[in-house]
Amino acid sequence: MSDTNNSIRVYLIDDHPVLREGFAKALEAEPGMTVVGQAGTAADALREVQSIKPEVVLVDLNIPDRDGIELLAALRVQVPTAKLLVLSCYDDEFRVAEALRAGAQGYLVKTSELAEVIDGIRRIASGGAPLSQRIAGAVVRAMRKPAPEGTGGLDALTPRERQVLRLLAAGISTRETAARLTISPKTVETHRVRIYAKLGCKSAVELTRIAVRTGLIEA
Repeated sequence: MSDTNNSIRVYLIDDHPVLREGFAKALEAEPGMTVVGQAGTAADALREVQSIKPEVVLVDLNIPDRDGIELLAALRVQVPTAKLLVLSCYDDEFRVAEALRAGAQGYLVKTSELAEVIDGIRRIASGGAPLSQRIAGAVVRAMRKPAPEGTGGLDALTPRERQVLRLLAAGISTRETAARLTISPKTVETHRVRIYAKLGCKSAVELTRIAVRTGLIEA
């Protein structure tokens, strides 16, 4: 690690402590990099980043207490000058495109070599937009592909609609969804209608396919 004043200030967000600590040690050993903080939850990260003011935030989308796309959008507001670099197991082109639309400036998959991640941090800190080679072409196609008329991506949904979608697509009943979210079954049904309209769905099967395709739930 070089002089802290001249180092790239990196903040890590990942819910796996062993992996997070491993990355922290590897980055600290790199010349010109300093890990200024780390968190295993979205709540901890959002509480800290505003005062720490990192230059680069390395973000895992699979965070237990908040949808990863929502976290990116919140980070964009909390630390607008920071560069957001996603490091995730998701390599689906639609999920990646959503992350970029939400504010990420780069996206790497977790199968990337450590050298690629380090290079990605340096590139994004200097204004680049690193993408894993295996997803770059697919992402460009997804970003260029217009949504069908009358439909939108998950970014068209409100945070509450995302929560409802995640539960319904996982096969949770309307009554159980209402209980988990502390709302009425009627409100769940209202959200369902709005979700179907925004995503252009006509059946629960289509809804589940979208949720799996975008990484909102696991297949």
